[in-house]
Amino acid sequence: MVEYRMARPDEREECIDLANYAFRFDFETLMPKAYGKNAGSPAMHWVAADEQGRLRAQVAILPETLTVCGDTLRVGYLGTVSVHPRARGEGHMKELMNRWLEELRQSYDMIVLYGQRQRYEYFGFTLGGVKFKYTVGEANVRHALKQVDDQGLSFRPLFEIEGAEAFAHRINAARPAFVERELQQLPAILTTLHQQPLGVLDNGRLIGYLLASQAGDEISELAMDHAEDIPRALKAYLAHKGTDRVAIHAPEYDASLNAALGAIAEDFAIETSDMYHIIDFANVLKAYLTLKHTTIGLAPGEFSAVMDGQPVTARADANGVTVERSAKPGAVVLDKEEAQKLLLTQHGRYMSVPAPAGWFPLPIFWYKVDKF
Repeated sequence: MVEYRMARPDEREECIDLANYAFRFDFETLMPKAYGKNAGSPAMHWVAADEQGRLRAQVAILPETLTVCGDTLRVGYLGTVSVHPRARGEGHMKELMNRWLEELRQSYDMIVLYGQRQRYEYFGFTLGGVKFKYTVGEANVRHALKQVDDQGLSFRPLFEIEGAEAFAHRINAARPAFVERELQQLPAILTTLHQQPLGVLDNGRLIGYLLASQAGDEISELAMDHAEDIPRALKAYLAHKGTDRVAIHAPEYDASLNAALGAIAEDFAIETSDMYHIIDFANVLKAYLTLKHTTIGLAPGEFSAVMDGQPVTARADANGVTVERSAKPGAVVLDKEEAQKLLLTQHGRYMSVPAPAGWFPLPIFWYKVDKF
């Protein structure tokens, strides 16, 4: 008989071995923030164990504290969904997913994951969010940035630079929306998913950092202390790597980065940013409508609905955003799938729902190293 339970502290290696076997990855290298030697990974896992105590399947949750314009959201990033090949088709994933979601419903605002769309739609997740992707090539730099002076800029592995941890921690905490990153864990966090952290130095002084792929042709995070140094850093990086082009990801609400990249990029695309399972619609609406209001801009207006059984009314004006846990008479009633489609996707605009123009999708974005 299979037992479903939380993993025990002594099952750390068994959890890692099952993940490695199921995915053919080295999870200690791929995800050091969760599976490194000093990470307390067993407590994150619901597992299925057989009569001999062998782990047949597991699903993990990485708790994250998300701050959005001063509002704190309790978020869990779901991952390491692993089933032993000889136990597939036995329903373990479904059981473990449902147990996690039931437990998290009591105290979390939202659950996030990255995975195959239809597989996780069965559990109430919606593919959405907003990620901007720019493609910048050598010709763009040569023509659009020909007057930009990048002399004196150099790159070094970030954590070889004195004070890098404190610098990167400060940059992250200054963002209008950020997942909390523990200072002591930054070397493990910023190397998640094989990212390569590089410090940007101006005559030896640290002025920013970027997280690049192993090949160097993709930047998942470009963070400069001063916005005017973004074009300089980009010009210097392409010369440093000797690459013809680089893809750069950015959240919609990072106005300085988008302005700099939009001025020179060869191509631009709006992509999804993960899958989301919203538990508390009022809290998520308040946080991300406020973020949109203070960064991108939000048209004054009002939106009222009953979303997955939760009544909400949001208002925006020159003073900001307010959200009440009540709905106006005759407010639209949306089930979970419909509500998340409206709030999270580009396709929500085709729904017959009375909402102010431009309010949705919400600008939800996850940096790569904050994933799990």
